Amino acid sequence: MKYMHLSIFTKDTNFPFFIQLGKHENNMPVHYHVDFSELVIVLKGTADHIVNSEKYFIKKGDVFIINKNTFHGYDNASDFRICNIMYKPEHLYQVGRDLEKSLGYQALFVVEPSLAKESNFDSKLQLTLSDYEKVKDLILDMIDEYENKKQGSQTMVYSHFMELVVFLSRLHDLSGSGINSNLINIAKATSYMENNFQNPINLKDLADEAGISVRHLDRIFKEHYKTTPINYLLRLRIQYACLLLKKSDYTISDVAYESGFGDSNYFARQFKKIMGFSPKDYRSNINDIQL
Repeated sequence: MKYMHLSIFTKDTNFPFFIQLGKHENNMPVHYHVDFSELVIVLKGTADHIVNSEKYFIKKGDVFIINKNTFHGYDNASDFRICNIMYKPEHLYQVGRDLEKSLGYQALFVVEPSLAKESNFDSKLQLTLSDYEKVKDLILDMIDEYENKKQGSQTMVYSHFMELVVFLSRLHDLSGSGINSNLINIAKATSYMENNFQNPINLKDLADEAGISVRHLDRIFKEHYKTTPINYLLRLRIQYACLLLKKSDYTISDVAYESGFGDSNYFARQFKKIMGFSPKDYRSNINDIQL
């Protein structure tokens, strides 16, 4: 069993990102992603995709994400060619808030990889012929920038990558892809929080939005996000508060209310608990804090 780090593929610690076109004439043994996620686009041929102990048939036009801490490999490969895009999960922390609100993004890049890792769930998107050609063009542009190392190439690579993430998220049709109801429920609740975190939200609101009971929502959310819906909401608010503290002249109280906290004292306690600094200290030492 191989335990793979991203440093095997790239030594550039300032830009921990790797993309390649891979031809698999032989099978690839099951290996383990330690510290990176991988976006895979099947360009040609077929294979059995092994995820943990399960096997899934894959073919040209299939797209899937393997997150870190997951075992996977390929078996029964036949004229099999893929594009591998390996990235740190932090890359997706930089996506725009409009994309975070997308059900397709939450499903394809966040929830489905978790389901594929923890249960018998065939997680992939199938591209139409025209969509495949669009994706292939984006990939080729990205590879050109990545390999030729022109001025500004890292910015261009990241720009193409994010364009690809947005395009694939838009394609992901929750209602027609065979996704189980739990995934749809979680994606609806998560998307609702991303859109409304500045407003008062309770578990009943989230459960109603997802169309399930509070108890069921709490259970499946913990199963796939490893936290509670309320803690997820809390972190959304703290992330936004960090942005306001960094880029605005709001008072601490104003930051609290703008971020969805009704009580500035509660905000201060939660901020320090999560960030390790008081809001005041965070703002004063923003350039010295490594997050």
